[in-house]
Amino acid sequence: MKPAIASLILLTLLQGCEGPAPEDVTGNRVKDAGIEIPAIEGELAVAYRLIEEGDAGPARIRLRGWMDTHGEDARAFFLFGLAYHSQRRYARSTEWFRRSLDATPVYPPSAHFLGWSSYYLGDVETSTEAFSRHLEMTPGEGDSHYGLGLLALDAGDLEQAEARFNDARRFQLDQPDRIDGVSKALVRLAELDELQGNRNAARVHLEEAVRIDQDRVEAWHRLARCCRRLGDEAAAINAEQQHEAALRRTKPRAGFPE
Repeated sequence: MKPAIASLILLTLLQGCEGPAPEDVTGNRVKDAGIEIPAIEGELAVAYRLIEEGDAGPARIRLRGWMDTHGEDARAFFLFGLAYHSQRRYARSTEWFRRSLDATPVYPPSAHFLGWSSYYLGDVETSTEAFSRHLEMTPGEGDSHYGLGLLALDAGDLEQAEARFNDARRFQLDQPDRIDGVSKALVRLAELDELQGNRNAARVHLEEAVRIDQDRVEAWHRLARCCRRLGDEAAAINAEQQHEAALRRTKPRAGFPE
């Protein structure tokens, strides 16, 4: 898995994570599973955009200035963590995400990104706890289910991994800006199929992944290999050609690590 996350997915997290039921939006605050998620706005929004553009240092300067005026705030702590996270400085990012989660009111996306930072640090226990806490606050966040699925896959718990990847797919399927999340969950489901010797099922999952996301490079590569192993050389050659086309269309995934 490449350590990147689509900016639209991140923006959804910043504005409020969607749960399984319609959200109740009042003013600039989003309610989900009983948790009110304050919006990122004003100077905080400017800092977020700087982080998004790769200017983490200037973003931190703005955030310190904002806190000098407004005091400590879970959103500002989160953005500090996000600035370090965007630079893959995961040890530093975890410190700020923890501070955000200890603040009142809590900012739920901090738990999600604490899960990813901890995952890349190899801290399985903290990663699991963080993703699980995020799902307690925002049960319908598919990418946290995906994170737990990866942890289960790494641990060899294929049944739990399958359940989590299916949840990741299910919760994001009806969100047009989450197609990336759906397709990567399908690729992982195909990986599980192959581990269990079910190449036909793997092919179905991979074909669905490329149907909804033609730029999912890994899916085309895996599909070519799967079709060749099934003896369908024509389909394998087509998938290889589509893989090369996808590589030409896409740049290396940049932006925020997951």
